[in-house]
Amino acid sequence: MADKKRIIVGMAGNPNVGKSAIFNALTGGHQHVGNWPGKTIERAEGNFAKDDHDIHLVDLPGTYSLAAQSLEEVVARDYIISGEPDVILNVVDATCLERNLNLTLQIMELTDRVVVAVNLMDQLRRQGSEIDLDKLAQALGVPVIATVAVEGEGLAELVQAIVEMATNQPAKPVAVDYGITVQGYAKKLEEELAELGIRNRKHWIALRLLENDPEIVKAFKEGHLKIDKDLHLSTKVLEKIVREAARLRESIRPDARIEIVRRRYERAHDIFHHVMCTVQPVGHSSTERLDRLVLHRIWSWPILLGIIVIVLWATIKGANVPSDLLATGFTWLADASRRFLVNQQAPWWLVGALVDGLIVGTGTVIAVMLPPMILFFTAFNLMEDIGFIPRIAFILDRLMRAVGSQGKHTLVALMSFGCNVTGVLSSRIIENPKDRIIAIVTSPLIICNGRFGAGLALIILFFGDRALLITLIYLAMSVAAMLLATGLLNRLFFHHEPGGFVMELPPYRTPKWGQVIWRTLAHQVGHTMGRAVMIAAPATFIIWLLGNLPTGVPFERTAVGRLVFALDPLGKPLGLTGEMLTALLFTLAAKEIVVSSLAMTYGLQTTLIDSRAILDYLAQSWSSLTAFSFITFFMLYLPCLVTVWATWKETRQLKWIAMSLLLPLVIASSITWIIYQVGSAFGF
Repeated sequence: MADKKRIIVGMAGNPNVGKSAIFNALTGGHQHVGNWPGKTIERAEGNFAKDDHDIHLVDLPGTYSLAAQSLEEVVARDYIISGEPDVILNVVDATCLERNLNLTLQIMELTDRVVVAVNLMDQLRRQGSEIDLDKLAQALGVPVIATVAVEGEGLAELVQAIVEMATNQPAKPVAVDYGITVQGYAKKLEEELAELGIRNRKHWIALRLLENDPEIVKAFKEGHLKIDKDLHLSTKVLEKIVREAARLRESIRPDARIEIVRRRYERAHDIFHHVMCTVQPVGHSSTERLDRLVLHRIWSWPILLGIIVIVLWATIKGANVPSDLLATGFTWLADASRRFLVNQQAPWWLVGALVDGLIVGTGTVIAVMLPPMILFFTAFNLMEDIGFIPRIAFILDRLMRAVGSQGKHTLVALMSFGCNVTGVLSSRIIENPKDRIIAIVTSPLIICNGRFGAGLALIILFFGDRALLITLIYLAMSVAAMLLATGLLNRLFFHHEPGGFVMELPPYRTPKWGQVIWRTLAHQVGHTMGRAVMIAAPATFIIWLLGNLPTGVPFERTAVGRLVFALDPLGKPLGLTGEMLTALLFTLAAKEIVVSSLAMTYGLQTTLIDSRAILDYLAQSWSSLTAFSFITFFMLYLPCLVTVWATWKETRQLKWIAMSLLLPLVIASSITWIIYQVGSAFGF
């Protein structure tokens, strides 16, 4: 690889155009994901070889424009301007070509080394349409390749076009005619920029100044223009250009930005109608027909509720048998390990810590969490592949707007069901800073999979046939808490800042079962279970030691026993005991270890050696009201420590860390207190 010539390719395109499919098909397993330097936006990179070239792909964030109005747009635009990529691969959706060409025209204003991949051609053909690729290439002035990424169609030709673009003369992209007035003013600014020694992208900079682009204007005012690394200009000189642009902009009617955007869309419209032809007229697509029902103002709600009920019912019913089998397997492993260690004359503390602490504790986490997690994430990924998840955001947008947020907040909440950390990180999809902060802070109020898996075992244990209904109540409680917190945050901190919501609804697609299973097992279940086990193993080991030290004393005089005694008075108004609060304190490391933590805090780790026996003991000791109060507090009370760290990374402000801790604790305490007091008053 050291002898190969290196080509760096930046992949740009709208969301949902198949960039990731092309990226994965070309790079295979030779890829990694990180963050852009100084940004909280994921950066996917991968490598593959073509003849004597080593091609490095950088997948830019999906964006509809390069106007720098969101973090994704800033990242994409800055990377193209940086000069690092040798070629920009612009992926466009064949079924939405006219809209996609708006970004294409903007990219071609920044670089003349562009290759366009017209993806999803199979879907366009099914719609009865075709694109004249030769005409499109001629109209754009850059190479155009038709692809169907999931089938591998056109990828070889695409790679060849990339190599030729990188190694030969650059193309001559088409220039948008912005009209006599704008073009004249832009040329005047270009001349002034040239006098300052600015040679690169003069036309593009001039247009951005006329548009009053906030990033470019800020760069001029602060003297941080990064067009030419060797050029150093004073702030005073650059501010003079900004003032001149403002003067010229005032004489453009109706508005310079509107005029520039309008001309660009007109050009995209003309190109689209020049290259598109209808082969066979078709009626309404299946997506349009389905959306008439799925997005209906009335019927969308029962459909949404019905799908949620089916997913939860399948998760609850399907998890029972494999959970019991896993619990039996870990019981056998614990017995066999105990016998082996005793035969080897291992000290009692080593036998107890490894078997009762490590194996039983970790085994309980796996047996309780793994089956429902696989079922839930499989269903979630199926809905995502089909195209239903974005429609949930659309359906719930009206509800979110009522509390001052927007529909994309619901996507963050859905990701939080899998893991609150994932929810916090996925808030990056929200362009509006205010809405992004609120989504981050309220993510811990959504029941994550760690709480859901462990809580589900307790729900099934205490409520049996009513488990589905009780689970729906907890989910509704979680969503209501999130909505309440969202409304409060908007009133307290953001009452003068409106939100916004723009999202593309992709067409319904047949799910790719292989990809669904891989994402479920490797990216979600594997990641969450790996984190759970890595935290659960040392945590249960340490908790066991705390529950057995000092040696030779009653449980009440151990470190855990003393903590139980100290916390007991705090839980009485909520119907919670010291054992429960201590177990909840231990679960701040990982919510998944709640059952094994309860075994430790009740002093059961030396007498009950499997998760089923522990659950049976709790069933005999707790009333239904006690169980309902405990599960309520457990589902809502505090985020895990990893979520707190993720919140800090995304916000970098202590007040939002404090708010993400305070809100769940106050809401959990209030709801649990009401439930216990009302239940006690009615004799439950």
